[in-house]
Amino acid sequence: MKVEGKTVRECLHDLVRQFPDLKRMLLDGDGNLMHSYDYFINGESVYPKDMNRPLKDGDKLNIIFVIHGG
Repeated sequence: MKVEGKTVRECLHDLVRQFPDLKRMLLDGDGNLMHSYDYFINGESVYPKDMNRPLKDGDKLNIIFVIHGG
């Protein structure tokens, strides 16, 4: 699917705009990204350090659920 935005963060917010049910899974009550997921651009993790990273047309965003435990 295609999303619009100049940064990773903008693209994720566009994804939530297109698919509102994702909001409760990806965003907390304040609209911040939840820590339950990792976000990759072209195979490189960008969360949390690089969410304002500029993107170019054709970049691939993968959202992976992170399983925590001990």
